[in-house]
Amino acid sequence: AGGEPDARRSTTHTSRDTMADNKEALRALKIKTGVMTRVRKELAMYEQEVKTETEKLEAMKAEGRDPHDVKQQDQVLGESTMMIGDCKSRMESAFNDLLAAVEEHGPDCEDSEELTTAKAILDEVEPTLEV
Repeated sequence: AGGEPDARRSTTHTSRDTMADNKEALRALKIKTGVMTRVRKELAMYEQEVKTETEKLEAMKAEGRDPHDVKQQDQVLGESTMMIGDCKSRMESAFNDLLAAVEEHGPDCEDSEELTTAKAILDEVEPTLEV
């Protein structure tokens, strides 16, 4: 028994490497899912802001408010509208990153909550992306 290699040691080492890979894969999925979720919330916030600022601008025009104030409000609306375009491009990038991570790490993370969450958010977001 003294000269034989310990078969358990090499199996444990391989298993430890696999666990480390799984941990990294799960972490990558979790991070990319978090980015996707955050960008989605930002987009919704800016879309709501544009709606609110548009209503405010229309009310200011209807009330005959000072032209300078109306122009200022129009600039605020323009900035919010510009942020929507930025958020949409970041969302598309986050979507592609998350999709790549799911394809890369999916086999290592079968039946994990992270993979299920990532796939669910991809399914929710995909129809909203402009092709």
